[in-house]
Parts: sequence; structure tokens; C-alpha cells
Amino acid sequence: MKKPDIVLIAVLLTAALISFLVFRQVTNDAAQVDGTAIVYFNSDKILEINLEDGTYFVIDNSRILEVDFENKTYHVLGSNPYGVLIEYKDNKVRVIDEQSPKHICQTQGWSNSPLSPITCLPNSIIIV
Repeated sequence: MKKPDIVLIAVLLTAALISFLVFRQVTNDAAQVDGTAIVYFNSDKILEINLEDGTYFVIDNSRILEVDFENKTYHVLGSNPYGVLIEYKDNKVRVIDEQSPKHICQTQGWSNSPLSPITCLPNSIIIV
């Protein structure tokens, strides 16, 4: 490798690192503690969860399997019979249980930012 190649690689890595850090900062700045997490099935709203205290508003009763207000969990029906289990804690929401081939929605973790929605496409559920 020649010196110009090494310089180019260093510049590209530095630019990538700076872009990553800027994106993380913008995502953290967009985090909300008093917003609302909206749960969609396909493109229809089915549930709203207040991020301030975990209270909820049901929009489509046919898609709500169970709400455990004591543990702050919301079980909603997706495309499969089991559905998606959503947990609220500390002004954030996450998917804690669902059935899909790779369990990607569970691995997405906590979210309270509109810039990082939780998508569970095998179940047709999106949490914004």
C-alpha cells in the first residue's frame, strides 16, 4: 500500500466516525420523555402509550390481546397469532417478546425517539 492509499483510508474512517457520532447525538437530542409511542398494525393506529407515565389509549380493541398496567406491558396482535409484547419503562418502550424468524424487533432494544422506530415487519407492527 502506498502512502496516498493510507491517507485516503484514514480520511474515510475519520469521516465515518464523525458521521456516526453526529447521528448518535441527533438521535439522543430527539429523545422524548413526555411524548407518545404510537403502535401501528400495517398503517392503522392501534395503541398509544404515553412516555411520561406509561398510561395508554386503545384505538383498536380487536388488536389488543392484554394490557398489564402493573408491569407496564402491552400485548398487541400482529400478523401472527401470538402477537407482540411491548414493555414500557423509564420513558421508553421496547419489544420483549414476539414470534419471527430472527427476532429482530426484540434486539432493537429501547426507544423513545421518533428517529429510531421499532419495526417488527414479520408481525406488521411498527412503534413510533
